Amino acid sequence: MAYIGQEPGLGQAQRSIFTAVAVTDTVTADDDGLPLNYTVGQVSVYLNGVKQVVGDDVVASNGSTLVFDDDYAIGDVIEVIALSTFSPADTVPASGGTFSGNVIMSGNLTVNGTETIVNTETLTVEDKNIEMGKVASPTDLTADGGGITLKGTTDKTIIWENDTDSWNFNQNIETSTTTKVKQKGAFMQSSTHQAMVLGG
Repeated sequence: MAYIGQEPGLGQAQRSIFTAVAVTDTVTADDDGLPLNYTVGQVSVYLNGVKQVVGDDVVASNGSTLVFDDDYAIGDVIEVIALSTFSPADTVPASGGTFSGNVIMSGNLTVNGTETIVNTETLTVEDKNIEMGKVASPTDLTADGGGITLKGTTDKTIIWENDTDSWNFNQNIETSTTTKVKQKGAFMQSSTHQAMVLGG
């Protein structure tokens, strides 16, 4: 059995030659006695140099046997070209997969799913204005309940409440000693000696 085709790993083809010594319709091995081995749908069969139509002239359905529609004669030469399954290395199928190394994309990335999970210790975002709650027709009602949740023993949240038209912090807010806080049109400035705490 000889090998033809590209180098191993880039797709292969095996060539088997069988010379008939009896009148029959079946081939299971080549002239050296090596059994046929092909992938269904990836085999070509020639009888005396004439390509046979698989499914009409010859049946190749089990990977190891060829059955001709008509008996071949003594001395007929049958040539079988069996193609291997081509599987390129280092690829991820379109249906999904896993990258084990770093991945850099030079273009945009669009995720059309219902969930995006980022398992990373460091998250760096160049954009200084992050949009959330971007639905087809955003309103204050669709924004209700949106915000930021910091996980801890208890969640630390900043949540927008539509009914009060305000942000709700579930933890105290402590400013630096010189921070100015604008509230209801007026300015309040914390003491230069003591931080100001908002909330309770």
